[in-house]
Amino acid sequence: MRFRVFHRTRYVYRAPVRDSYNELRLRPATDDKSRLEFFLLNLNPPTRLRHFRDNFFNYVHYFEVPEPHSELSIEAQCTINTTSPYDKGIPTGVPFAALKEDPDDMLAPFAKDSQYVEISPEVWRLGIDICDGRDDIFETATAVMHHIYNHWTYQPHVTNASTHMSEVMLGKKGVCQDFAHVMIGICRSLGIPTRYVSGYLYNGPQSHLRGTQASHAWCEVNIPGKGWFGLDPTNDTFADERHIKIATGRDYRDAAPITGHFDGPPGATTALQVDLEVRRLGS
Repeated sequence: MRFRVFHRTRYVYRAPVRDSYNELRLRPATDDKSRLEFFLLNLNPPTRLRHFRDNFFNYVHYFEVPEPHSELSIEAQCTINTTSPYDKGIPTGVPFAALKEDPDDMLAPFAKDSQYVEISPEVWRLGIDICDGRDDIFETATAVMHHIYNHWTYQPHVTNASTHMSEVMLGKKGVCQDFAHVMIGICRSLGIPTRYVSGYLYNGPQSHLRGTQASHAWCEVNIPGKGWFGLDPTNDTFADERHIKIATGRDYRDAAPITGHFDGPPGATTALQVDLEVRRLGS
């Protein structure tokens, strides 16, 4: 599928702020399943953009606005072609023993606790119950996805960007970021390397997908010998060509679209406006 994406985030401040420093993970990832044709970032106030690759190979732009300003607008546009990681089939048939046969040190960060994910005894017990004797890694991960979709309630505004998965485990409510963290924790408790993915989701004319109004989140599990495969517990679906990957990491902290800080009075931010359009090009 070929898409055009427009994503604008606008901050309005109660009083002028200064020395604003921000990191942006808004440039789509590129690999054999995703080909970026065009990407543009616009900032207001205008300032110099720099970039680097982080530890998870995400493309990170960063900038500073030292002078006082009352608004900040960050606008990203791109055109991208995507194909499904599942176009050659579902990666079943790999048993759990394969996770120990040839361990990969690069996967270690995705197999343990992180900022928003904790592998507690309660999480492990839930994982064992969901596993229910299965020995296929991908089938087990899919069962975890089904369980979250069927037992958690999608409800905006009951959590925020800093909500830990342990809170979501108790309340069983949240949004895509929360469901991704819960799934990551359960899968890691079973020994499956799992990472967080931020990006966009195309909601076609006949679709009724959740989490398409702003940046979306899902997770990817690593299947030995086959690679990373995405699962979207918010919508109980495989992450396919409709999912536009932007960044990956251990959890939201590593893949957040926008992070930053500024100097200003407490509670300076009075309004946050996010506009997102994911439009399919062609048939």
